[in-house]
Amino acid sequence: MNALNNMNTAHLKSLNLINNDWMFLPDDMFKAIKTNKIKKINLNRNNLQLLNFSWFSNMSHLINLRVSFNKISIILQDSILSLNKLYLDSNEITKFPQFCTNHDNNSALPNLRYLSLTNNKIAKLNVGQFRCFSKLRSLKIDNNWIVSIHNNTFTDLKVLTNLSIQAVGKQLKTIEDGSFNIPSLQMVSLRDCHFHFDSLSATEQSSMLSSCNDLRFLDLGGNFLNSTTLTRIISQLKQLRYLNLENTRLGYLSDNVFPKLLAIETLIMSSNRIYGWDKYVFDHVASLQYLDLFNNLITIVNESSFPTALLANLKRINLGGNRFACTCEQIWFVNWLRRTNITLCDYPNRYFCTTPDIYNHKLLKDYKPSFLSCNPIITIIISMSALVCLLISTMIIFLKCSTNIKNFLYLLKVKQFRRQGYLPIVNSEDYEYHAFLVYCDENRIWVHNDFVKKLENEEGFKFCIYHRDFDVGESVIGNVDKYLKKSWKVIVIISNAFAKSEWCQWEVDIIQERRRRQGRNALLLVVLENITSKNMTSPLRTLLESTPHLRYKKGIGENLFWAAVIKDLRKAVGHPPISEL
Repeated sequence: MNALNNMNTAHLKSLNLINNDWMFLPDDMFKAIKTNKIKKINLNRNNLQLLNFSWFSNMSHLINLRVSFNKISIILQDSILSLNKLYLDSNEITKFPQFCTNHDNNSALPNLRYLSLTNNKIAKLNVGQFRCFSKLRSLKIDNNWIVSIHNNTFTDLKVLTNLSIQAVGKQLKTIEDGSFNIPSLQMVSLRDCHFHFDSLSATEQSSMLSSCNDLRFLDLGGNFLNSTTLTRIISQLKQLRYLNLENTRLGYLSDNVFPKLLAIETLIMSSNRIYGWDKYVFDHVASLQYLDLFNNLITIVNESSFPTALLANLKRINLGGNRFACTCEQIWFVNWLRRTNITLCDYPNRYFCTTPDIYNHKLLKDYKPSFLSCNPIITIIISMSALVCLLISTMIIFLKCSTNIKNFLYLLKVKQFRRQGYLPIVNSEDYEYHAFLVYCDENRIWVHNDFVKKLENEEGFKFCIYHRDFDVGESVIGNVDKYLKKSWKVIVIISNAFAKSEWCQWEVDIIQERRRRQGRNALLLVVLENITSKNMTSPLRTLLESTPHLRYKKGIGENLFWAAVIKDLRKAVGHPPISEL
């Protein structure tokens, strides 16, 4: 360390002292430096436990100080009037340093513009902690232990433009109303905080960023959102240019999910559960240059999926990793992929067919349907021609074989009378499972410990349960499709948690299709509790109103419930009788 005494430091402007394994520095470490021209000092990757700002008191031109990847837990304040950027990442700091002097009346770092304290152990942010940062423009406090952001926490940061609070608290639990009342903000990142924005009231959601009229960049990826909550949060952000909603559990996108964002350029919604959207969803974000819908549940893209104005502005789009159906409905999209000038991210390698089975895992670029197979008019003409030929042939046969035909019709009539009272030939023995269980994770304990245990162990039924029976490595959608085909009936366990789950609502759509094909006896609905009006969705209401359901209540009458379930499970589904003598 005394080497600085023997150095010619007259023209020294930058000093790198990294990876030295130092645990402390002498107080006069930098006193030997006679010049005042040093602008940058880097003390990264040592083992320093204490940082004393008086070490740098003779450096009137120091603007950049890096003391990251140490073990600093104590900071001794002193003034560095010229300091512009301070990096204190990956240390052992547990309390946010105030950097105030003179009994908290003056700032120790009055010209500080950039402060980074990522990956420390700061657990709490108090109101007033930032009063000595009058010129701070960028603050990064990612990967700390913060669980709550309080009202007016950042109010003293009058010129703050960039605020990053990523992955804090392992799960951020509280954001109070007025936490982000900073009109100067242009960038906010709350990425990977696992915060449930639906825990805020409608008023709190609407006012959360209402003061940030100049916000350009917003990253909410890795949190919990729904379409309604998202609309309220971003409704007043007219200057927004970048919006990241990756892995926020978004499902179906309604028309009003996005306000009119005239300046938006980048919209990322990858790794969600988006399976469709209303026709006019993207009309309000037509200025987009990059749209990312990678790894969702999209099956069909057609001419009405994206407005012409959006396609005219787009420079890049990512639709890879979705569950595309290779059917005639996809023909517009397949042709568009081949002729568009927009850059297609991950194309063609991540654009696969998943249905029907004959095209599973086939690249979308290799799906080339014929004109006849996808032209309904030609198909109708061919069908009508075939029907006419069949009728003519039938008439000829009837004229030549009238006696035999009459005898055959007689036998059919006799057979029909003798069938009455028989069950349909399609019964539970034709399937691997008696029923496919649909439920949300919040009801798993009751389903496994009560419902399944009683009916499988005592009554001999066999159910398909996704936690137990689904194939490892297979996609959820693929498993659902495969095991529905192996199940005689479908049992739906309905609760408020089920009603709130966007994934369960997708399963309701699949179940409705099963009901339309096989009749209402193919479904058994079990209602665990009254569904509140705010959780009741239109598809769920339709299902409950069109299909009889059982209500479970522990105690008196519980035996009647189990008897009704067993009877319903053994009842034939609604196929026409086709059993043979």
